[in-house]
Amino acid sequence: MILAAAFIFAIFIGLARGGSLKRLANLPIRWGWIALVAFGLQIYLIYFPEPSNEGLFSPRVVVLTASYVMLFAVLWENRMLPGVWLIGLGLAANFAVMLLNGGYMPITAQALQQVGHSRTIVGIGSGARVSGTKDIVLPQEATIAWWLSDIFVIPPPFPIPSVFSVGDAFISLGMLWLIQRGMLDSHLKLEEDSVTKGTT
Repeated sequence: MILAAAFIFAIFIGLARGGSLKRLANLPIRWGWIALVAFGLQIYLIYFPEPSNEGLFSPRVVVLTASYVMLFAVLWENRMLPGVWLIGLGLAANFAVMLLNGGYMPITAQALQQVGHSRTIVGIGSGARVSGTKDIVLPQEATIAWWLSDIFVIPPPFPIPSVFSVGDAFISLGMLWLIQRGMLDSHLKLEEDSVTKGTT
């Protein structure tokens, strides 16, 4: 949720600064279709979760891992674009803590309660999945590298109560950077094209 809010916020900031959505649409992004496939796989896993985590080598976790590998490939192919390295850093932080804890993002039951999302817990007890997210419920003391997990809480009355990770913060900043440059810099496409030609 925090990433969607960050994306919308970045668009509004760009428009307020006189940016253009047409320029943003013309960003020279490569392998965009692979990113769409990866997000499609994640949407299925998010909205049709199993009640609890079945382990790092379960079919769903393998598919989720594959979707992250696809996203890393897209980021590498577009590494010359502004902000992409920051998005990659955030994605790597999230992916690392997920792998260390069975393939999903750890979150505490207390954090979910603070934002009013306790009812989204699908299963029972430690390791239960959270509907509409890539999260599993784990107590802090049972979470490996807990400081990389979903630990930052934005509670009500904020319009969109959320819990997010350090990685999410990096991804949001990277998106803000990329979207601002894309909406405001009319020379970005020409610059990236010239860099590409110079490396071929």
